[in-house]
Amino acid sequence: MNLRPNIGGVILTVTVIVGAGIALFLALRFAQSEADRDSLIWQRQMSVVINSREVAVEEWLGEQKKTIGRLAENPNLRIYLANVEAAGTTQDEDSQAQGAYLENLMKAVAQQNGYAPPVNQDFRVKANLARPEISGLALTNPQGQLIVSTPAMPSVIRSVANFLERGASSDVIIHGPYMSDHGGAVIAFVAPIFGVQDDNDSPPIGFAVGIKLVPDELYEKLVQPGEATMTGKNYLVRKNGTAIEYLSPLRTRNGDEAAPLMVSLDGGNGALAAAYAIETAGETTGGFAERVNYDGSRVLVTGRKIKDTNWVIVRTVDSAEVLSAILTRKKTILWIAGLTILAVSISILLIWRHGVSVRLTRAGEQQRLLTRRYEKLSHFLQIVTDSQPTAIAAVDEKGRYTFTNVQAMKGIDVDRDKVIGQPAAQLHGKLTSPQMEAHYVRVLETAEPFSIVERLPDSAVTIKSDYIPLTVEAVRGVLMVTEDISDLIRERELKEQALKNLVSTLTMVIDSRDPYSARHSERVAMVAEAIAREMDVDEVTRNTATIAGALMNLGKILVPRELLTRPKGLSDEELETIRGSIMKTADMLETVEFEGPVVKTLRQIRAHWDGSGTPEGLKGHDILLSARIVAVANAFVGMCSARAHRPGMDMEEAVFLILNDAERIYDRRPVAALMNYIENKDGLDQWKEFGIPLNIDDA
Repeated sequence: MNLRPNIGGVILTVTVIVGAGIALFLALRFAQSEADRDSLIWQRQMSVVINSREVAVEEWLGEQKKTIGRLAENPNLRIYLANVEAAGTTQDEDSQAQGAYLENLMKAVAQQNGYAPPVNQDFRVKANLARPEISGLALTNPQGQLIVSTPAMPSVIRSVANFLERGASSDVIIHGPYMSDHGGAVIAFVAPIFGVQDDNDSPPIGFAVGIKLVPDELYEKLVQPGEATMTGKNYLVRKNGTAIEYLSPLRTRNGDEAAPLMVSLDGGNGALAAAYAIETAGETTGGFAERVNYDGSRVLVTGRKIKDTNWVIVRTVDSAEVLSAILTRKKTILWIAGLTILAVSISILLIWRHGVSVRLTRAGEQQRLLTRRYEKLSHFLQIVTDSQPTAIAAVDEKGRYTFTNVQAMKGIDVDRDKVIGQPAAQLHGKLTSPQMEAHYVRVLETAEPFSIVERLPDSAVTIKSDYIPLTVEAVRGVLMVTEDISDLIRERELKEQALKNLVSTLTMVIDSRDPYSARHSERVAMVAEAIAREMDVDEVTRNTATIAGALMNLGKILVPRELLTRPKGLSDEELETIRGSIMKTADMLETVEFEGPVVKTLRQIRAHWDGSGTPEGLKGHDILLSARIVAVANAFVGMCSARAHRPGMDMEEAVFLILNDAERIYDRRPVAALMNYIENKDGLDQWKEFGIPLNIDDA
């Protein structure tokens, strides 16, 4: 009786069982390591989100502090407070007039920056009905007593007292948010005011105080654009004694929403998510832990402290969402590993049973076929990529080349086969960015694609590079595709210069036809660009407004010259002929290709905010922003520019008249931007020549 086959089978079976056990143990370890890796990915995602929201909130607070700081540094305001301090309760007529001017200035600043009362009316009209004292701007003496304030200004005692308690010197202090006497969360900003000859070490002669309702704009900063989670939440909290106050609106599980400052919980509860966030917010990266949220749900939480405040921004994601994703992937890995182990075990037994040598031979042949196919595919891909005009290369997570095409090899004095495996940072081709290493490290860290246009140093070459994350069998890398776009950039610059020359030539034609309004188009374009920059609009809108302002009077070449040169005695029909020349301008430029909607802007310059202008019925935000900007610039230049039959109007008076027509003829935003530019950006000096009459012969 031959027992060898049975002994061989037993040995093989025992070997398979032991091997399967070892493989299962390794699979369990791998699954756990992947679960730990997934947990770190969640923490990294939460860090990216909360860091971006922290920056957004701090930037918003910085803008608010700048507004109060600029007001406190106004020379007229500092001189006025110094005079009030010197004169005591007695004020002469000059001081009263200066106080009235500062009150108007503060009203304008309040209207522009959200400190005006939430009432839709002209702030110069003293209404008989009392308005709620919720928001406003004020100047106080060193004891916190009001000297000048906007209408409906609430009490500032609490804000000034907080400033003095903190012992601040020249910094703007944030106080709040806190509940106002009329309900609603408000926030105060206090800035010290120093004498004109004093420095920041001198005692302040007063304070500038701004109080406003906490705007939805702040809470919107907490919302992450493109939120990738289902249950992610960001909110603000602070520690007040032993309690934790929730400073932003909260939405509970049943869909209800709690207003700011309406939720307060025990800060001594160590299981509370907000308490943990406050405790660890001072750390460089913040801590991560699983805690209980304000609505009773279990969440993964982290926090960051907001600079110069006692606020902490909290980021939470429900534990169920985090653990569900991790457990699902872990189970998938274990199932795949188990099935793989089972399949391998069965395969081994079948191979042994039906002839190991035959199957190994066939497997070897199949492997050789696969290897040849792989080599052919690699060769095909190399040919395809070499035929492309772009430089294509790939690096692994250690920054070593794993692939290059012929374009990427230009300028590298090394054989292609020897380049593979070498550090990319040490081998630069002709189209390689000096910042390549920083770019692909960024993509490796964020796992997000990245594109950038750069001009190579000491060269006229401009490149566009795309960095794309790669993951092949758990090995991470980056694909880099670089293209020389120098010709496209030069073509674009030539087009832009040609357009500028066309605009300049047409402006000269306009001025030669209408000597009484010579340089009007140039000035409208100048003022429109200043307003657009002050509003921080996008480049296309800014260029559209500038070009439309420069060309708006081109249609006057179709108006009889005797009408243009007759300064007085024009009939209504003749005036309408001149005013309608803007539409003729739009018709003349209909076929000219501009980057922005220049022609459409020209057709909407005479549109009114309330819909009473031309085209009829067009109103509000339906009017192009570029047209709203040019309308304000045109009105301002027309009022301030001297003519042969009249002098130019004072700029501040002109802006005041335009402001009176805000929300009726003009959009208030460009009017406020123009006012700020004139008062705070040297607009008065820059445009003082508007009031100088032009010599018709020179024009």
